[in-house]
Amino acid sequence: MKNDNLKGIALILFGILLCLSSGELNNVVLIGFSYIPFSLLGVISGALGLVMIFGKHKNENDR
Repeated sequence: MKNDNLKGIALILFGILLCLSSGELNNVVLIGFSYIPFSLLGVISGALGLVMIFGKHKNENDR
């Protein structure tokens, strides 16, 4: 696997982690601050991970 594929997989896993723990993060970490949509950030990072995995590379020899 290439480095971009591994980074994409890591971003997808990080997005899943953010989506699953969004409620607890807002309750525990951000007590004095306003609500931050961690699940939305997780979906965005997961989408970026998919683009990194399945997106076209500049050099086709990378695949």
